[in-house]
Amino acid sequence: MITTAETSDLPDLVSLMRALNAYHADHAPDRFHDRACDADLLGLLQSAQADGARFLIYRTEGVARGYLKWLPVPAAAPVMEHPRRQALLDHIYVEPIWRRRGLASRLIARFEAEIAGHFDGWTVRVHAFNTASRALMQRHGAEATVLAYAKASSSSWSTNPR
Repeated sequence: MITTAETSDLPDLVSLMRALNAYHADHAPDRFHDRACDADLLGLLQSAQADGARFLIYRTEGVARGYLKWLPVPAAAPVMEHPRRQALLDHIYVEPIWRRRGLASRLIARFEAEIAGHFDGWTVRVHAFNTASRALMQRHGAEATVLAYAKASSSSWSTNPR
């Protein structure tokens, strides 16, 4: 069952967010680390919710198995772009044992239902190493619109302990 998270639901997302972050830390250790404590992760979720982020939780047997975080994208300058309202799909995560059962697709369908009539569409940022997420987004009709490249300074390579 998918529900919209209330503040009281956010502690249920901490372990899921930790797992998502650990995946990122494993694949991009120059950018991500996995040393945050539960209280810090909960604070991050609470701060995001206070700033307008919305969370959808997929539960089975009363336990959170996956989540989707989304928020409105600030409007672009109409001088350069056509005016449009976009939602940002910021996080999506499903526990590995629950994957390949359509949970992520159901979360995206619910997200699309929530933004219908209020937004012109949605955007998502997918890390280059995350081929599964890229395939998921493409299955839901998302197309690559911008390729972003990043380079760390050589000094950060030796000062970023893991």
